Amino acid sequence: MKSPAQFEKMQNILKVRALVANKWNDLLRDKPISEGLAFLGGVLYLCQSWIFAHTQTVVLDEGSYLLKGYLYALGKYWPFQDYGPWSNHMPLSFLIPGYMQILFGPGLRTGRYFAIFLGCLMLVGLYLLVRRLGGKWWACGAVLAVALNPAEVKIYSMALSQVLVACLLVWTLALTLGEGRPFWQILLGSVLAAILGLTRLNLFPVLPLFVGYVFWQHKWRAGLAATLVMGGGYLIGHVIFWPGIMRLWATWIPTDLAPFLVRWRPPAAPGGNSPVDLNTRLMSFLWGIRFHFVSVIGVLAALVLWPKGEWKDKGNFRASVFLTGLFILLLALHAWASLGTHPQTDDAMGENYCIACFPLYIAFFSASGLALVAASAPSWRWQMSGWRQATFAFLILVLTSALGYAAFPDIGENLYSSLASPLLKVRVPRFRAMQLLPGKAELRAYVESIFGINPIEVVHISVRILPTLAGVLVGLGILLVAWLISRSFTRQGSSILASWVSIAMVLFLATGFIISPTVVLGGGYQIYDCKGDVISSNETVGAYLSRLIPPRALVYWNGGESAIPLLYLKEGRIFPPQINNGYTYRGGGDADALARYGLWNEMLARQWSEQADYILIEERLFEGWLGELVEAGGFNELLPTPLTSPCRDNSSIHIFKRRIR
Repeated sequence: MKSPAQFEKMQNILKVRALVANKWNDLLRDKPISEGLAFLGGVLYLCQSWIFAHTQTVVLDEGSYLLKGYLYALGKYWPFQDYGPWSNHMPLSFLIPGYMQILFGPGLRTGRYFAIFLGCLMLVGLYLLVRRLGGKWWACGAVLAVALNPAEVKIYSMALSQVLVACLLVWTLALTLGEGRPFWQILLGSVLAAILGLTRLNLFPVLPLFVGYVFWQHKWRAGLAATLVMGGGYLIGHVIFWPGIMRLWATWIPTDLAPFLVRWRPPAAPGGNSPVDLNTRLMSFLWGIRFHFVSVIGVLAALVLWPKGEWKDKGNFRASVFLTGLFILLLALHAWASLGTHPQTDDAMGENYCIACFPLYIAFFSASGLALVAASAPSWRWQMSGWRQATFAFLILVLTSALGYAAFPDIGENLYSSLASPLLKVRVPRFRAMQLLPGKAELRAYVESIFGINPIEVVHISVRILPTLAGVLVGLGILLVAWLISRSFTRQGSSILASWVSIAMVLFLATGFIISPTVVLGGGYQIYDCKGDVISSNETVGAYLSRLIPPRALVYWNGGESAIPLLYLKEGRIFPPQINNGYTYRGGGDADALARYGLWNEMLARQWSEQADYILIEERLFEGWLGELVEAGGFNELLPTPLTSPCRDNSSIHIFKRRIR
């Protein structure tokens, strides 16, 4: 029996708890705070995006989208035309950035500034979507989840189709998800869905799922209207670009399922990509989770804690079912396309054509995972049976250890130098055949002897094992803290009834949210980081080329991975298959058939080199038959350009002008 003093103390504790709870509830209901934080998140995103737009090296796809789009918008070529550029994506992925350049001038600056605008517009749509599904604090959290993740901000700050597609998808969802959507918004969302489908073929699965959701949530009248508007727009797009657009469908649909597509498949010829081992595929998969942690783990948490009974909001139930199916389907299809080994795309894309693209692909639909968390979290199930708890506790340990392993390129050497290296230098007593010998030896010698490895292998293994072990420790720490919290609730007779693994899953998600800016997760996305101003350097190179190369000159391009500098030429003529560099190169095959499809081989390259007025060769690519050709006496070498990338000393372009014949 408690004494009066103990009883009074308990009463005071309960009063304090009630006061704290009331203050917390008042804070949560304080709309200006949530809106202010969301606004600050948007400003943070804008500032980062501006910086990253200037400080990331240019990639091949940016040159492809911008240069092809500009040529298409000018009318010099048309998507899918014979002997034109390789139209490897739906036409609007090129035409939209192309027309932006018509309005604001061609070049990398227009492309990346347009990406900044689209990223900010996407955040506005994400805020409105999540606010409707989960309230203003969830909307604030969704904005911050993007703004605090350097990986996603960097991806969305480049002139790629990721940010365009993400913006279209988010606004399609923002206009149509939830109960009681105005009819005009459903129609507008249907238009955006059609535009989305005509921008990237890999987002086609969104269309039937979208129509199914509209029928389910908004009934037959809205569903029929959405089908007619979206389907009509999608069909009109195919009519405009018929029949060349069928080349895209022929690339991905297995021939056995649609034999009539054979006529549109590319000519058979071996691609130039190298074999990729299983570890590289695994790392790409883990990087996809690592760089989009909150979205991917958020979907996993929603599945683990999926309500067993009634939902608090039926509209959110339908939205959650739709978002879950959308995210899982798109994740599986993009994993198959980038990580799998399949013969269907070998001829069109080259085997193993983009293993490292998986993290980029998730950026297309990452926001849908954030929306799912907000829509489903208020109804999550917090009680689990024993076997489910054991299963998901083990899953958390697997994920934390796997993510630790995936971070070894960024943290492995630091962990080795700070932990393993001092430990391996510790001198311990010498043993042989269980006999103690005089003197001492470094622990490193025992490790090398026992495992039969050399000093270099010790370092190589350590930088991988230590981050993995660190991930295991983090997982164990999360499980321990969750167990202690659960025990605390039980002992104090709290009304909160939650299994400790349910708490652990939420802690896992929250931990990832907090550390997203660090190198362990999103901060480790440093693939294209550059300290110089990449936009200015490309504009300088472009202006230099424009001064030296006269209008209408025919240019052979081997000037680097990205064809961005060609955008600045005045009425420059190029050989279109070279825009995609090695991705369109084939080791053999019929030259005319390849050129008709937008591909090329060495025979075509040699023909073009004989026709060109100017040959542009990046310094690091100055080799082989092309280098011998320009040095054989038929060309005059002009002064090379400044560096296209301030981060690479060998990125200047050598310019060779053909002598008068």
